[in-house]
Amino acid sequence: SSFSGERSVAVTGGSFYSPLRDEAIALNVLLEVQPDHPQVAGMAKNVAQRFKELNWFSTQEASFGMLALGKLAARQANTTATATIQSNGKTIATLKDKLLTVEAASLGKGPVQISSNGGPVYYWWEAEGISASGSYTQEDQYLKIRRAFFDRNGKPITGRNFRQNDLVVVQLTLEKAYAGAIDNVVITDLLPAGFEIENPRIKDIPGMDWIKNAATPTAMDIRDDRLHLFVDATNNRQVYYYTVRAVSPGIFQQGPVSADAMYNNDYHSYHGAGKIVITSR
Repeated sequence: SSFSGERSVAVTGGSFYSPLRDEAIALNVLLEVQPDHPQVAGMAKNVAQRFKELNWFSTQEASFGMLALGKLAARQANTTATATIQSNGKTIATLKDKLLTVEAASLGKGPVQISSNGGPVYYWWEAEGISASGSYTQEDQYLKIRRAFFDRNGKPITGRNFRQNDLVVVQLTLEKAYAGAIDNVVITDLLPAGFEIENPRIKDIPGMDWIKNAATPTAMDIRDDRLHLFVDATNNRQVYYYTVRAVSPGIFQQGPVSADAMYNNDYHSYHGAGKIVITSR
């Protein structure tokens, strides 16, 4: 149902396999045996995007990539396909040429329907942000990020109950699903209103000798309501730590911790939103 699983590491000999070559071969075969398969659009987008990002290709990558994209282009060259986009039953845009972009503001809040005639039409949807209700899709796509809490002595804090003025050690664990490196990943930890960042540099705090596996981010961005860590996912598992202070009693909403590859949003992970409770001492 999707092109996923183990991601190969580009090699310099043998069969010269690489992630780009492998997906291009799969796309080429799919266009032969089932050209209307719903995965064709996404795979073609991935292959084309990789060609834009790389400034050098092996012969295997170039040949299989051009073969696959060429087959798709040949099918689309003489298309007479048209499409209409409707929101709440009202037509808001019509596709007559090769490309149409519709901004979210034009779509309204109701259900959106795309109707096509005369051939296949490919579309994709991109959105980012936190919903007003706090709902989000919890998922791991090639990356896996998890958050855990400890006290200053290294004892795990179970649940989401804290005491006012507690120093809390936040552990962020990043894992990846295959052998290849994923560069330029940003980890974002959204803080509930009752927490304040105490120290993002765990090695500067006395009494943290129990932490043995801390990785060092390439860079960090500290804000009132979140911490950004910029890292390269080169190991199968990388662990980061920082401390927060429980400052305000009450019940607070905590957003998910996220990990996103900044230059390929197919690689991401979102997890761990919920409520925390801070009680007075």
